[in-house]
Amino acid sequence: MPELLKITSLQNPRVKALVKLRERRTRDAEQLFLIEEPLVIRRALAAGHPLQTVVYCPALLTESQDVVLLEEMRALPRTTSRLELIEVSEPVMQKIAYRERSAGLLVVAPQLSRSLAEVQLDPDALLVVLENVEKPGNLGAVLRAADGAGAAAVLLCGRGADLFNPNVLRASRGALFHVPTVTATAAEILTWLSSQGIKTVATTPTADTIYSDADLSGPVALVLGAENTGLSDELLRGADRHVRLPMHGSGDSLNVAATAAVLLYEAIRQKGVRP
Repeated sequence: MPELLKITSLQNPRVKALVKLRERRTRDAEQLFLIEEPLVIRRALAAGHPLQTVVYCPALLTESQDVVLLEEMRALPRTTSRLELIEVSEPVMQKIAYRERSAGLLVVAPQLSRSLAEVQLDPDALLVVLENVEKPGNLGAVLRAADGAGAAAVLLCGRGADLFNPNVLRASRGALFHVPTVTATAAEILTWLSSQGIKTVATTPTADTIYSDADLSGPVALVLGAENTGLSDELLRGADRHVRLPMHGSGDSLNVAATAAVLLYEAIRQKGVRP
C-alpha cells in the first residue's frame, strides 16, 4: 500500500512545493505536473500513466465515484518510485488546487516526453501539427478532437502553450494521455513527415482550395497555426498543399481548435473510417 502522510498546516514545506507546481517554470524544472480533475485522473490511470503523489481531502470528497477512484489509487502496488498518499485539510487543499472549487482530489505525476521516432504510424496515419498555439484551452480542445478522430499524434512547434498546464488537461478531457504528443522544431517535423511519406496540408485564409476539395485520404498531417498570427513562412513553404475553410460571415477564420476539428473529421470521412 502507498505510504500515508497527513498535513493540516498551510506553512508545511510540502504544501508550498505543491503550490509551486502551478507555475510552468517549476513544472519544467522538476519534470512534474498536477492532475486535478477526477475524470482526467481516471483517464491517466486507464492509460497507465505513472503517478507519484495522491493528495486528497476527505471533507471535499463528496462524489461516490471520486471516493472509488481514491480507493483504486490506494490499492496500486508499490513501485521502485513509491506512490505517496497525502491527506490534507480543506484549507490546505484549497491552497494547492488550481481550480477555484476543488473536488478534493489531485495527483502529482511525472512529465513523459516522446520523440518523433517513437510515434507509431499505420499506412493511413492522420496527424496534427500545431505552431505557436499559446492558449491552453485551444491546445486542449485540439487534443480532444485529435483523440476523437483517432489521430496518430499531435506535433507541437514554436512558442506553444505548456502541454502540462492545468487548463490544457481540463480542456483535453484527459486526451493528453491517449494521443501521443511530441514537441520539436518546425524543420524537424517537416523532415520527419517527409521521410515517412506523409503529405502535409496547411491551413491559411489565403489558400485557393476549400478544405473539402483537397485530398485528405492516405497518410496526412494537418498543419495549423494560431489564429492571430497564422503559420510561419517555413511551414507554409514546406507544406504540400494549402487549404482554407469557407467563411460566410464577417470573420476570416475560425479559431484553431474549431478548424482542427473540422479538418480532422473531414479527413476521416474521406478515409472511410467507421466506428
